[in-house]
Amino acid sequence: MAENRSSVLSTLLAIGVFLIIVATWVFIPPALIRNAWMVERSQVFLFAGQGESLIFNQSMQGMQSSIADDFDSYIREADALGRGPLGNQGFSRWMRERVEASWLWIGLVAYRLHVLMGWLLPGSPLAIVAYLDGYYVREIRKYSFVAQSPIRHKLGIRVLWSAVLGLVGWLLVPIPLPALIAPVLTVCLAYALWLWVSNLQKRL
Repeated sequence: MAENRSSVLSTLLAIGVFLIIVATWVFIPPALIRNAWMVERSQVFLFAGQGESLIFNQSMQGMQSSIADDFDSYIREADALGRGPLGNQGFSRWMRERVEASWLWIGLVAYRLHVLMGWLLPGSPLAIVAYLDGYYVREIRKYSFVAQSPIRHKLGIRVLWSAVLGLVGWLLVPIPLPALIAPVLTVCLAYALWLWVSNLQKRL
């Protein structure tokens, strides 16, 4: 019964997130996404300096080589909807804005992915150290009279999922967000991994 309820809640949550994304795409002005991109570029520049230009260029090169031609055709099609005696200028303008918003949104996600990869470079050794430390803490507890904590084990799982969902939300939300979200969530992932591994049951 509990599993069915959890499955239903997960399905409703996924549907709700999808509807929110669609509604955001329908109404969000392209200028808002462009502003988010500019704000975050300035924040990343404070940490990376001239390396920020490399991050930006890498994300743009990937888009130019993969989907730029498709978006050019979408813009031409949107403009064509407003021409002729049966053309609808308002709908054509809206469609063009949706194409621009889609391009900027995809670009923002690609930029954030490159920023995240930059933070994962120092974050990966941290995660490895956290896992090894948690493993050896668990091994030491096997031969001592220290009980494993199922509460901490569940807490580790919850922190892990919260950090993963936080990263996904940070990647997708098309508004200015602090650049420190990525490293903070990376540290949270390492801590959750340590908490989960160090409190695995001894019988496993």
